[in-house]
Amino acid sequence: EPNGVESDRATTSTSQFPTMSPSIMTSDATLSRASTHESSLTDLGEPLDASQVVTTWSLRAPRANATYLRAAFRAVVDESSQLPPDQRLIMYDACDDQEIVANLGSCLRKRIDGRRNTKPKKPNEQMLVCTPFDPAAFNFTKINNPREKLLKLKFSTGSNYEVLTNKFPLFPGHMLLVANELVPQQMRPCHLLAITELLQGCSGFSAYFNSWCASASVNHFHVHLIDEQPPVTHYPLVPGPHVRGQRCLQPEGFPGFCYVFEVTQLELVGEVVLAMQRDNQPHNALFTGRFIYLFPKPLQRPERSFELYPETVGGPELIGSFTVYERADYDAITIQTAEELTRMNTAPLPTRLLNRAALHSTPAISGVDDSGLGDLITARHRIPGVPGKIPASRTVDFARHGSCQSLMSLLASQPSVCAA
Repeated sequence: EPNGVESDRATTSTSQFPTMSPSIMTSDATLSRASTHESSLTDLGEPLDASQVVTTWSLRAPRANATYLRAAFRAVVDESSQLPPDQRLIMYDACDDQEIVANLGSCLRKRIDGRRNTKPKKPNEQMLVCTPFDPAAFNFTKINNPREKLLKLKFSTGSNYEVLTNKFPLFPGHMLLVANELVPQQMRPCHLLAITELLQGCSGFSAYFNSWCASASVNHFHVHLIDEQPPVTHYPLVPGPHVRGQRCLQPEGFPGFCYVFEVTQLELVGEVVLAMQRDNQPHNALFTGRFIYLFPKPLQRPERSFELYPETVGGPELIGSFTVYERADYDAITIQTAEELTRMNTAPLPTRLLNRAALHSTPAISGVDDSGLGDLITARHRIPGVPGKIPASRTVDFARHGSCQSLMSLLASQPSVCAA
């Protein structure tokens, strides 16, 4: 009888599963796990390779990732220095012994670097922040030299980006993060997620963004990756106004309009950016490991700005660094000049966003007069009973706060966020 029982069990077992031919039967030793997230864990100790797509960026050690970026940038700078100017991928090191720089107080600085004057000028016909992508114009996919591509990344959202060299750097380790998709220079939730994941994975770096009509020169999505926490992050952060019902922060003492959000408020940032796009309001932004600084701009560039400063005031200037090419212009920049330039080249957010009860989406409203907000919202705004200064920006491990999953939910709810 025991033998009969065993026989019945064997019969039952084999009848429950399909019979597999020897040609498709595979041993455990040869089973592939390449398509699983767990399989990529074995690659974390491997050195990064510019020719391979990195899918484990956020799982790798941030210091190791930062070291790779610095080494890759430095290698191209050194190679370029041995070549004629017309063959260089990076024309110069922005922070070499030819740079002349001086602080303007503790949170601003001025620089003179005539070498950047050889950079092609920005197009003057920029009229719409949401200008469609033009495949006939220059875009970053037209780059042919593989040495300009320092890193290929596929983030957890599934979107692909590349880190490219920047031929005319303004900051230490100045590179570009560029979308592989042919999409215009418009911030979208997928880009916000990608920038956040990039910075959480490399210590010490930050990134700034210029919208179209706000100093961007290529209408293909990109942000500027730099190896420093720029001067504006030295301002202590204090409570600011409510934006769509949520409290934001502001840099205390900043002479213009700046709205600072925690990275955990990424969905709100996306809504604010969308509102500025709908109003055709140019804007700049700074991303650190913990905060996002938004700088709304006036709809038209003030004429006096060009009287005080020969360049368009964009992301580099609003994050605290003013660069000129001539000694006379350098000498003319004082802390008062820099503060006036910052003040006139920033503006309030659309009024409908600055409503404490604005908890739900509101359609864009045209013809709103925001000019009266200047006296109400300042960088010194304080709220009674709310704690005062918050330390200046510092990198934290965003993933440990459990917010990545909520951001992924945001992207999943908007499947076409990267559409042109």
